[in-house]
Amino acid sequence: MGDMPIFAFILLGIMVFAFAAISFLFFLIDNRDKLYTFDDDAVMNSDAFECEFRRVGGLKYEHTSLKLTFSAKDKPKLEYRSKPSAGARTVQEEFEVPPELAMRLREMYKEHCIPVLSDCDKREDINGDVPVSSVTFSAKDQSYTIDSEQILPEASAALISDIEQLLMSYVK
Repeated sequence: MGDMPIFAFILLGIMVFAFAAISFLFFLIDNRDKLYTFDDDAVMNSDAFECEFRRVGGLKYEHTSLKLTFSAKDKPKLEYRSKPSAGARTVQEEFEVPPELAMRLREMYKEHCIPVLSDCDKREDINGDVPVSSVTFSAKDQSYTIDSEQILPEASAALISDIEQLLMSYVK
């Protein structure tokens, strides 16, 4: 009978420790973007990367692509490809853009911590009538994609449309 309080105390200690460990794990998950280091991130640290915005699907099955190719050796290029609906003619153009565009995209990449956002869960309420928009950042062997079917944090909810507007501002 005398051992029961010691056993209960040990059991209570184990439960408190488990609760603290689970709470700490959720804290780390919620704060991944603040804890992420860009030390070995190829998009931030290499002298070449790509950023591609795509919109695909919807009722008319449109397909739009804006792809920025940045290399420190060459002028950045923006490739625009659009097919507004099924059966329509594809429009394809290429533009030289200033290096500031690539730097602005890298700032957005870092500010919103795209590697962490790429792990966000998908929405349950997907509408097939609306095209899916996505943005992919890639360099060397790393690639991170976010899309409009993900549940993004409120601070990053407009990120995909902001990148689209930024890239479209260079299409003439």
